Amino acid sequence: MKNQWLYDRFTRPFAPKKEISAIGDNTEKKIEKTFFAMGTMMSFTAYGGWASEALQASEAVIAKLDSLLSRKKPDSEITQLSLSAGGWIKVQQDTDAVLREALRYAQKTNGAFDPAIGALVDLWAINKREKSIPDLNKIRCALASCDYRNIETDGAGRYRIHNGVGIDLGGIGKGYAADRIDTLCREQGVSSALFSLGTSSIAALGAKPNGSPWKVGLKAADSKRPQCFGVIRLRNQFLSTSGDDQQCFVKDGRRYHHIFDKGTGYPSDKGLRSVTVIADSGAMSEAYSTALHVMGLNAALEFQKCEGGFEAVFVTSDQRVVCTPGAQAIFEFRGEALGYQYKK
Repeated sequence: MKNQWLYDRFTRPFAPKKEISAIGDNTEKKIEKTFFAMGTMMSFTAYGGWASEALQASEAVIAKLDSLLSRKKPDSEITQLSLSAGGWIKVQQDTDAVLREALRYAQKTNGAFDPAIGALVDLWAINKREKSIPDLNKIRCALASCDYRNIETDGAGRYRIHNGVGIDLGGIGKGYAADRIDTLCREQGVSSALFSLGTSSIAALGAKPNGSPWKVGLKAADSKRPQCFGVIRLRNQFLSTSGDDQQCFVKDGRRYHHIFDKGTGYPSDKGLRSVTVIADSGAMSEAYSTALHVMGLNAALEFQKCEGGFEAVFVTSDQRVVCTPGAQAIFEFRGEALGYQYKK
């Protein structure tokens, strides 16, 4: 799970609130809802006559996805699939859809994003209290199963695994959930909404009611206060950030974090502190933010140029901010006082 705190620059930082409704015309009615799901706090804001019903339905959809996709729940379909000893398992439509997406992005990125990385995640256990670096032989053993090609599908909702694969959808699950609730809210007539699915994934439906874009701040690395180095303006887009400054520990001067490089079995160390991806798909934005972090700046820029379909903002280990061409048009730099450097 990624942790790069994001917030709407026109509101207070997202914090738990009771659901509220503003009095006024139905097209202007504002509903805010905060709840816990998928291991994190989620905060939704929507406008319109059916906003309350749409947000209630969205919360139910996310609860259902959490029950299906969480590898921390012993009865989830992902857990059951990971424990299945090679037999075919029929999964529900949502599980099938997110696994298809995960395998597609794994193939596109040549495994830089990989849903079969569970053994490595478990071995490092970055969030445990006792911080330690795993034995090299154990890392090599875990890597033997970390390959998306060990997840087989018949194309009709059935899956089976090979070589003891541990499936981990932490790098795409919230992005897929963002896609689902975006579609749901549109179908229920919501035309303006901002969804924060934890601390790393944002979905902007339409623009603000006054027609201006949603503004989302990108948090400065290692900042204990809510300081941002830049702002992204969003309309009908999804945003996801992968950063190394939250789920991490420092030992002997080196930072160890939760974004793993299968080429080494260690946390990614390609000179990037964070990667923010803006796309028309939540699943894409989340999967690619992880993959680009693993690739490193030059390879990531080349991938974006060749693949297309998304934009990105990179922060390097020496505090340079680099934007893809399309991102420059929606990015506002605010990090000079914080020591960041930006040049178009």
